Amino acid sequence: MAKGKKWALWLLAGAAALAVIVAAMMLLGRENIVGRITGPEQDYLEIDGVSYVRWDDAPYTIADRGEYLGIATDGAEEFCLYAVRGDEERNYIYCFWDWEGFFYRKE
Repeated sequence: MAKGKKWALWLLAGAAALAVIVAAMMLLGRENIVGRITGPEQDYLEIDGVSYVRWDDAPYTIADRGEYLGIATDGAEEFCLYAVRGDEERNYIYCFWDWEGFFYRKE
């Protein structure tokens, strides 16, 4: 086999491997989506059929951020969701987006 053909074959194999890796990363990243955020100011959060409303007067702070739960999306942006330490009934969820964080309270 000519040297040019070997090079083209390796290039093709590398491109195929890269395509498989990118596709797997995209599919695996979607598995972490556990919730949906709706409303004009991200007012509502739904996780597994449980509804939460944005609550700016929560009795917690960012220091109470607990276990990572997954990602919520509004269709355009992704938000990281966390349990709240000290809230065993999961009445509150902490949501972190970009540089801003806020709480949701179970309806």
